[in-house]
Amino acid sequence: ARPVVPAMLDLIEQAIAVWDELAGYLNDAYYVRRIDPQEISEPLVDAHRDLCEQLDLDSEEIAERLDRLVDRCHHDTVDPALYAELLGEDAGPTGRSSHR
Repeated sequence: ARPVVPAMLDLIEQAIAVWDELAGYLNDAYYVRRIDPQEISEPLVDAHRDLCEQLDLDSEEIAERLDRLVDRCHHDTVDPALYAELLGEDAGPTGRSSHR
């Protein structure tokens, strides 16, 4: 309901990093969990991608943010391939930025 601002993107990136850490514990406890970590991860990553698009960030900034986010997430929470359309020519074969 509010206008999209860059602070929202920072907040969702923090939420994704925190969720990634928690998802690691859920992955380890697969025999007792009641939710698949992807059920939380997917909406968070979708929100991040949508915010990048709504803020009209250029592909280079999206690639830099995505690289930092992927580097912070150690449990495959973020699928860089989901950003291919936003990255355009900047995406390499793995979906990661070619700026590295």
